[in-house]
Amino acid sequence: MEYDGRRPYSVLTRNEITVKMKKQINEISDIFFISNSDATVLLMYLRWDSLRVSERLGENKEKLLMDSGLKSVMSDPSPDSSSEISLETDVYEFDGDNDLISTPFCSHKFDSKYWREYLEKNFYYVEKIQTTISCPDQDCRSAVGPDTIEKLTVRDQEMYERYIWRSYIEGNKVLMIKQCPARNCDYVIEFHQENDDDDEYSLNVVCICGHIFCWRCRLESHRPVSCNKASDWLCSATMKISDESFSLYPTKTKTVTCPHCLCSLESDTKMPQFLTCVCRLRFCSRCLRSEEAHKIEAVDSGFCIKTEVGILCEDRWNVCQKLLEQAKSDLEAFEETNIKKPSDLLREQDIMIIREGLMLIVQCRRVLKWCCVYDYFHTEYENSKKEYLRYLQGNAIATLQSYSNTLQEQKDIVLAAATYEECTFFRHTIPTATSNIGNYFYDFMKTLQDGLVDVKVKSYNGGTGPFWYCDRCTYANSWEDNECEMCYDDSASLVGEISDLFLNKVS
Repeated sequence: MEYDGRRPYSVLTRNEITVKMKKQINEISDIFFISNSDATVLLMYLRWDSLRVSERLGENKEKLLMDSGLKSVMSDPSPDSSSEISLETDVYEFDGDNDLISTPFCSHKFDSKYWREYLEKNFYYVEKIQTTISCPDQDCRSAVGPDTIEKLTVRDQEMYERYIWRSYIEGNKVLMIKQCPARNCDYVIEFHQENDDDDEYSLNVVCICGHIFCWRCRLESHRPVSCNKASDWLCSATMKISDESFSLYPTKTKTVTCPHCLCSLESDTKMPQFLTCVCRLRFCSRCLRSEEAHKIEAVDSGFCIKTEVGILCEDRWNVCQKLLEQAKSDLEAFEETNIKKPSDLLREQDIMIIREGLMLIVQCRRVLKWCCVYDYFHTEYENSKKEYLRYLQGNAIATLQSYSNTLQEQKDIVLAAATYEECTFFRHTIPTATSNIGNYFYDFMKTLQDGLVDVKVKSYNGGTGPFWYCDRCTYANSWEDNECEMCYDDSASLVGEISDLFLNKVS
């Protein structure tokens, strides 16, 4: 894929990378009259920096060839030197010189089996790419290049080519280039401008395979969470969160969290009622069960019993992950359907409108998923910021769900349309809505990445006495209190729960 100037990177295929690499090798070979094999060794030795290779060859060619192992060395006077080479504890003894292979720069000869084991153990199957491959003799620094590998089997040659390719990708100190970390993806991303690698919220890269990842850490896109915190979350052994401080913080207003999409709904009465969320789930405001499950439970028990559902960050993460997978499935299903049975009325522009909308939903679902991690790592003492974060999350979830419903409805209308005129409203409405949602989530992420600066948290570090001050109402609480007595009254809440339960029994 050519660089179009709109993005600071381009996505290249494996073959395109191979062509770039071979072109670089040929240029060094033609300019300095050396073989392609020697040019390959020099470029690997100096991390594919053609300018540095050219300078070193111009300054002192003999020294560079000597340093990189491309200069012939004196033969070892010991006649049995080759028989003393070993891999771990295995000693190789050779009866004759038939079918023995050496580099062009030394006289140490080994058979094909030994070469294969040596290369696989020390180079092909190791994580870190070496700058050069040297002779198996531990005291010999002669370079092993393509001209030596050509004497081995086809399998060895293929593995060596993959090793050079890895060296070009992982050891390149000139190009900013990385392979897409998605499984079974061979695409490579190349940057065309400087990227601040210290940026905590580094650029997200969109590969042709559909995978979106962070350029800095190569994890999946994790905005608005920093790379270190994203890594800590994913590398956690159990991700079990038992601390009650991470549960949903209670507020004065009566709000209910939808068990399906985590949207916050207001309930204007203490009595149980059925609420209909924007995701179209109808559930009981008290037990959070669906209407069908609630009716079954009511028959068995005689009344609705509220279950204390503490939606922890891990639970929210799992719910958002399921919604993200569903969004991906919707996108894949649309693309597959459009390829197999394209509509006669839909233009290419119309297909792009729907596809961009579905792709945006996937990206927004991913942001909402990582907001759960942002919530988890947010300081527990800034309660006002946590409440503001939950408010923003609720609005973002509801807004995205509304857009998703609109897109689905308009998509069904367009796909079932009989005339071209029926698609006119769709072509105007959906692009505008898509742009609005994109801007909304951009501002949402920016607000989180800036640390929720709209909420001013006061500091009372200089205060004395056996009190801690609420950052919202500044009330002085005893250190024995986990919640602010002014903002949250446990006793009042307990009385309310008992009253609700009593009313349920009476009804």
